[in-house]
Amino acid sequence: MEILHRRTRPSSDTNTSKNDIPIIEANPSPSRGRIKSRPIITTKNPYTSSTTMTDVILVKCIQVLLILVSIWFIYIIAAVNTSSLDDTPLVTTDYDEDTSQSGLRQSPSNSLQLLNNIPKVNPNDINSARDKISQLRDEFYIRYGGKEMATAMLKKGLRTFENQNDKNSKSSSSIRATANRFLSAIVRHEASISTSQQQAEFVMAFAGYSVTVGRGNHLSQSYPFILEKILAPILQLQPFNIKLIVRNSAIGGIPSFPYGWCLSNFLGKDADLVSWDYGMNEGNGALGLESYVRQSLLMPKSPPLFVLLDMKSGKRLDILQKYVNLQALPDPIALGNKDAVDKKLLQLPEIERPIGLQKWDDWGAPKGAPGQSPWHPKKMEHELMGWMLAMHMLDAIDDALNVMEEDTNWRKAIFTIEQQRLQTSKQVILPPPVHDVSKTGVASMLHGTALSKSNEWHMNHISCRTSFLPNISGEDLHSIIESGVTKVDEDMLQSRDDALFNNGWVMDVGKLERDTKLKVLKYGGLGYIDMKTALYGIPSSGALKLWLPYEGHDTATVVNNAEDASKYINTVVLCEVNEKRGDDECKMVSDLDVRVGNVPIPKSGISQVKDVASYLKKDICIRVEVPKGAKLTTKSSRAAGTNNSLGLALEVIVTRSTVSRENGACSISHVIWENQELAGT
Repeated sequence: MEILHRRTRPSSDTNTSKNDIPIIEANPSPSRGRIKSRPIITTKNPYTSSTTMTDVILVKCIQVLLILVSIWFIYIIAAVNTSSLDDTPLVTTDYDEDTSQSGLRQSPSNSLQLLNNIPKVNPNDINSARDKISQLRDEFYIRYGGKEMATAMLKKGLRTFENQNDKNSKSSSSIRATANRFLSAIVRHEASISTSQQQAEFVMAFAGYSVTVGRGNHLSQSYPFILEKILAPILQLQPFNIKLIVRNSAIGGIPSFPYGWCLSNFLGKDADLVSWDYGMNEGNGALGLESYVRQSLLMPKSPPLFVLLDMKSGKRLDILQKYVNLQALPDPIALGNKDAVDKKLLQLPEIERPIGLQKWDDWGAPKGAPGQSPWHPKKMEHELMGWMLAMHMLDAIDDALNVMEEDTNWRKAIFTIEQQRLQTSKQVILPPPVHDVSKTGVASMLHGTALSKSNEWHMNHISCRTSFLPNISGEDLHSIIESGVTKVDEDMLQSRDDALFNNGWVMDVGKLERDTKLKVLKYGGLGYIDMKTALYGIPSSGALKLWLPYEGHDTATVVNNAEDASKYINTVVLCEVNEKRGDDECKMVSDLDVRVGNVPIPKSGISQVKDVASYLKKDICIRVEVPKGAKLTTKSSRAAGTNNSLGLALEVIVTRSTVSRENGACSISHVIWENQELAGT
């Protein structure tokens, strides 16, 4: 560089010092006897015409080299800070929303890719989130009488389950399993190639009946939404940035089944959490619960975080413990209610009680609103349930922060868990069941069947179409109707004229359902969204024609309508509305004629589903076998969203002449069918 500078200097300055400081001449003349300032030298651009080509090339090479070194250095720093050190991105598949599949889905068009440029978690964000969690814990203690009293209440009102066969590691605890769920939501969102969502989502979908609905209160005062109000602001914070979605899909006055066959319909295919609340109808037995758990294990995000609304039934608690020991459920929860409260506290004067126990006997809805019965929780009891569940979730969220803080490679570890879950075979492996359901008539639809290994079970994909609300998936009875239905006003609370039933089956609600909903409307509706609608028919309604698409894994092997339908769909279940209307009401087993695949079904081919689908000791579902000779057909007017080209025609006619609306018309609210997974093989 010095050479370049010298070339730009004038020749008269060759005697000047290199340091550019003032110089004094040795023998100055009289006229020049003074300090002479060094001339100011202006350095020219080295790329001017006076610079040689060799110099230009040299400088260019040096600059390129410096740039390459800088890029390499930045890349090394980024690679060290990222959560994955692999040279190539990890790729797996995301959940397939196609309803024609069951269990864990794979779709090559919707893949996950773990990126290498995700910023490291900011420690300040972790500390800030912990502060917020601490504030909520303090609020819980204040609401329920101080830390000692509130902690005792929580211990009595909520139970977790640890694997009794694995006591070695904190990493396998139920809290860690729940923490990993929140971390998985983050990783799925970051790694999703096709998502349009702005942030990760975590879906808590609650099922059950009137207790979970919040009867006697406003829907927004039910415990699922109390939980949402507490947790949502925490999960919105960095480093989570998770949108919490809470659904209360409970329906008043129903049993575990047929609801359990329709979990994706009611709860959504994206549910991370699933709950069960049918204890009041099903005594202390656990048969319905186990069958329901096994259905939940077929959902896309299997296994779900499972919440049992029951702390009393030892049989039900034992089922959850056994499924944990079998590694089928990693982190189920049992949630109690007012029994967690020391009764002595409720005997104190109102002013002396902890704030969370004040106004304990007040309903959330105005006095006189439907549902204000002794067996329904009041407003403050729902708040207690929501807070107890929230405290457990906060422990898991706090543990997720620990993982982020302690393991710089946590994203890769969570991604590996997702890979293992998503890349399983089409056959979802279930553990052996505890209960014997052989007498129900639908054992394979409840528990599945044993594979060659006796400790591995598999369940065929169960399809459901229902008219009950809320229906999150949108797959309702309308999607399978071919003909035979009278179009009526969509307002279900409007009474239907008898003449309508002479032209076809009618979408309607029962008298008790309509009367109850009309009473609720007097109080503004209270936010309730559940409704038990169904297709009702009498002899003059004629034939109801339905078409059930084959939705098993082997849709590609269904070649033509000459195929034997029983190889693909071997069982159909029809369920009626669970309402009791007297001894002369329609009896589905004897009062219906059914044709399947254009083949009439003899009475011996129709049987009552026993034990599991029952309400107030009334069995509400029938099983219809698919006979040999039944053929697959093409839907003449395929409904929106139905992609399958072949399916099973189903025709239903009311035959008993005395069936009437007054005594109780025949009704169909659920159509369920079992798709053979290994058809044609």
